[in-house]
Amino acid sequence: MNKIFTIALITCIVLTGLLVSGCTDTEPDASNAVPPFTLPGTVVDVSIAEVLSDPYAYSNIKITGTVNQTVDVPGYTYIEVTDENKSMWVAGYTTSFENGTEITASGSLMINFPSTSLGRTFEVLLMADSISDGSSTNTSDSPHGITNNTYVTYDTNVTPVEGSTRIADIILNAANMSGQEVKVTAVVVDSTQLISELFLTLDDGTGQLKASCPNSFVVSNGDNVVVTGTVRTNVDYGSEHSFEVLLEITNVE
Repeated sequence: MNKIFTIALITCIVLTGLLVSGCTDTEPDASNAVPPFTLPGTVVDVSIAEVLSDPYAYSNIKITGTVNQTVDVPGYTYIEVTDENKSMWVAGYTTSFENGTEITASGSLMINFPSTSLGRTFEVLLMADSISDGSSTNTSDSPHGITNNTYVTYDTNVTPVEGSTRIADIILNAANMSGQEVKVTAVVVDSTQLISELFLTLDDGTGQLKASCPNSFVVSNGDNVVVTGTVRTNVDYGSEHSFEVLLEITNVE
């Protein structure tokens, strides 16, 4: 009889515990949740405060703010932009905006970007491929309408190794060079990790070029690299992520 009573008591305790745990009002802990992955080419509309709080969370962004000041250097313009009480810098084609003008800029987010012309390093900088004040738009797309590739000279000084092709030449002659193998000397100014490969933005001082790179190569932002790969045109990854020009890297030196 005592044995039967003990078993019954244990059963009641277990069932009570299950009922209590199942009726709790506590929400699941989301602290370990993985943030949504953003494919290269996806432009996220964010505030400057959001960018500054976690710049590594973004790749391609769009911000809107008021011009505080502009600084011109050969080929392009730096613009300090403020929204509410936060400020950051934008760089793009040479342009002219009066202080107090509200603009919208979109492009690639750079972290710890060194400017040799200004003698300073920007902790966060938006490399804009489009800047608009509502009445006009200043874009940095190539003359052939190449999207997701910025044809503009940024503050990068790269000496090409023998046999290298300049990025500007690749972009301007992409149709004729499609399928050709080329060597490019450049700086990695942006990278996005995918499951099986990296997506890189290469800059050699004549322009910027998107490139796919196998994960077997170790490449980081700021690296000076000599890459070999095949020029591809009209590459479509679906979900509105397409590149009119893409370099498929096969070797990194």
